[in-house]
Amino acid sequence: MLIRGMGGREMSCSCHHKKQCRFTSHICVMRRKRSNPFTRHASANDQPHVLGQARTRVVAVGEALFDLIADQKGLPRNKVKSWTPFAGGAICNVATAIGRLGMDVVFVTAMGKDERGDQLLELLKKSGVKTHGVQRRDEPTRDVYVVQDSKGDREFAGFGLPSEQYSDCYLDEQLLPLEDTKTSAVLVTGTLALAHPQARNALKRAVQVAREGNSKVFVDVNWRDVFWTDHDEAKRIIIDYLQQADLLKVSDADLKWLLGIDLSTAFINPCLVSEAFPNTSGILVTAGDEGAAYCFRSPSKVEHSGYIPSFKVKVQETTGAGDAFTAGFIYKLIEDNTCYYYLLQQAGNLDALAADSTKLKEAIVFASAAGALTCTKKGAIDAQPTLDEVMQLFGTSKEWYNFW
Repeated sequence: MLIRGMGGREMSCSCHHKKQCRFTSHICVMRRKRSNPFTRHASANDQPHVLGQARTRVVAVGEALFDLIADQKGLPRNKVKSWTPFAGGAICNVATAIGRLGMDVVFVTAMGKDERGDQLLELLKKSGVKTHGVQRRDEPTRDVYVVQDSKGDREFAGFGLPSEQYSDCYLDEQLLPLEDTKTSAVLVTGTLALAHPQARNALKRAVQVAREGNSKVFVDVNWRDVFWTDHDEAKRIIIDYLQQADLLKVSDADLKWLLGIDLSTAFINPCLVSEAFPNTSGILVTAGDEGAAYCFRSPSKVEHSGYIPSFKVKVQETTGAGDAFTAGFIYKLIEDNTCYYYLLQQAGNLDALAADSTKLKEAIVFASAAGALTCTKKGAIDAQPTLDEVMQLFGTSKEWYNFW
């Protein structure tokens, strides 16, 4: 719709919910009523504008690699006879899952000038991910060997080369897309890149720039001991980095390693986890088919916490399910905020979400649906669902007894 700004100029306001807009100090402010969470909305990739300039939705900074999945289950690496390569990497998975849901996302990584790097770049583009933040280097693209137990649960079993010889160790902070990062609604990173000094500096620089631009920082904790030589130093570096996060997602296994808190304790009192991170607005604890717990602080310091059951699906493989969960939550965090004011001032509407217990629950159930659907096919990226698929599974939660 067209509205008039100062000086009588007509300005564009892209509120796709067809709610009334007004123009104040050159900023489009959306007045909206509460929407039905089980109704499919217009694409979240509709671009907001103020003075003709769009704001990036999500910037994802982290690793892109190939998982070499063992074809034979229940065997150690030296006994496996054949492997199937699948594109992945935690933050690459998050970026492609966000793109698959239809949301604007820029991916930032370092990958090799090799065939696998070419394959990853093509896959990112096909998933709707913007790749101008990808740095190509002479070092090879990383590959990771992944063995499976008899149930299909995975375990990382090392690399094809010494870890420091891969390209993702050398993400260059001087080549980061700083304007995208500063103007994003959400910056999402993992923690694997912290294992390498140059990549660690790049992550810290991205967080610094995001904070300067009032973006929200989401960190998806990912502990893999094969990436680190000194595990005590790893814990110190990771915990220090997490203090900069507005939102944290941590799995039950990573939580046990990081803070010594077991799953039963976290599910009973998820706010116990947040005590270790006083600057964080929200904590998400995921545990696969056992569900998820959460604790969020509203601006008034009121805490909302609870437990979300998992969706029951036929599991083919669990690789990438947690990354799809992260993508689903980020999608719900900013899906309705198409007016620039909300992106600029609310930076993903985290405060509003944390203050609304029902909308918070909706966001986590949506994330759980995205994660569950990823388990129904093989391959972390190939299995990622579309928005319509997630909405369909999410809609079944309205039948959950005594939940909503």
